Amino acid sequence: MNAWPLRPARRAGSLLTYFGTFLLLLGCVVGWGLPHLSNNLPLLQRSATPLSGAGIDANGFLGADLTALAVIIAVVIGFNATTLQIAGQEHSLALVRAVLLSLGPFLVCWCATTGVALVYFLEPPIYMAQLWQVMLWFGAVVVLMIGYLWNLPWRLSGEYAALWAIRELRRQPISQWESLDGFSVLQSGMASASGRGDFGTVRSMAAVVGAFLVGHRDRRAELANVYDRARYRALKNLLTGCSQNAAQAPNAISYYLGFVLAGVLLQATAVGHPVDDDDHDLYSGIFRELRQRPERLDALWTGMRHGLCRQERRRDPYLLVYWREHGSWTSDDPRRVTRLGEGIGHVFADCQHIMNMAWVDDNALKDSADMITDLYRDFAIHLGPVASRERSGRKEARIADMPLVLLDAVHSNVIRNWPKDVGESSRLEVVNAYEARRAEMSGQPAVRQVVMIG
Repeated sequence: MNAWPLRPARRAGSLLTYFGTFLLLLGCVVGWGLPHLSNNLPLLQRSATPLSGAGIDANGFLGADLTALAVIIAVVIGFNATTLQIAGQEHSLALVRAVLLSLGPFLVCWCATTGVALVYFLEPPIYMAQLWQVMLWFGAVVVLMIGYLWNLPWRLSGEYAALWAIRELRRQPISQWESLDGFSVLQSGMASASGRGDFGTVRSMAAVVGAFLVGHRDRRAELANVYDRARYRALKNLLTGCSQNAAQAPNAISYYLGFVLAGVLLQATAVGHPVDDDDHDLYSGIFRELRQRPERLDALWTGMRHGLCRQERRRDPYLLVYWREHGSWTSDDPRRVTRLGEGIGHVFADCQHIMNMAWVDDNALKDSADMITDLYRDFAIHLGPVASRERSGRKEARIADMPLVLLDAVHSNVIRNWPKDVGESSRLEVVNAYEARRAEMSGQPAVRQVVMIG
């Protein structure tokens, strides 16, 4: 989930910026260097030709150049005013500064070109090369303007906003995230996109945020490996803020929020937060938002398991990245598998609780069984084979065995928290799915349980 159509436009805009800079430098060489070179080449001799003897009206040429430059800056200012308004409304006013900074190369080039043209207008140029310089610099202004306007869709996209935000978050410990502008950009950007049903923006931002949370290392927090209120509030409020307006948004919004949920789960596990503690629940905000639309929980769960287990668009599964990043942990560190199983089981228990309150019939238990069997299937079909290919070294050999161990940990938590004496057929469906997937992953025959009637 990291290759979007705006990426080629971004590369084209960068090429235009480089080309405009090249024209600017070339103009300096042509206007101030060529006339003073003594060479027999016809081009160099032509560049040193005095304008007084060539019969060229430099003032008319310079007047047309200044008029065109004034029109160009007026167009860019008009577009930029709209850009700042859109950036402030869709994401955050904190992002406006980044958009303004992107205008810097164009403004520098325009100021230099206009300044030199005004000087030549007051003090007419002497050589032909100086008019060539004005032409090259005018071309540089035009190219940089096109490059800036070409990049505007990228600057206004959710992916750019998310990348800009996480650059700031990456430099600070998790406990200080809430005080940063980037934190509010992520929350307001995803919440506003959900409110207007813009699942394209939510998708791109969720992909960036989820991947960042999985790969980010707060080494001091990981070393402490204890509950910290500031870290807890930062991770919980990030997830809660991003999920605002999700209940009224299309179903796809909840699916993409599942990637953020998966990232928060893994990051909280890495820093030692008790992911199964009801008194410090990380997910109460997102479940409170979706409580009024419990049918959205299946999409949220699907997004979470896809992020955790599946390869998509050259992106490795979050769990595989998590195990790679924390390969230095000891083999008995509970954060590697045990706490992950507890965290996933806790998310499932919250989903099951909300569905049980919303639906009084057996639909809730049937949906719960489908959700957990789908997770087991992803462990076996998607995560297991990808992890098995990581056998080239000692660290990777341990990773190859983790999907099976995680399957056992998740299943034990799910069965332990299953409602007593309720939905026995659904419970057995989960148990049979576990046995089948475990046999598939370990190569051993499955043991199937049946419901006894009598």
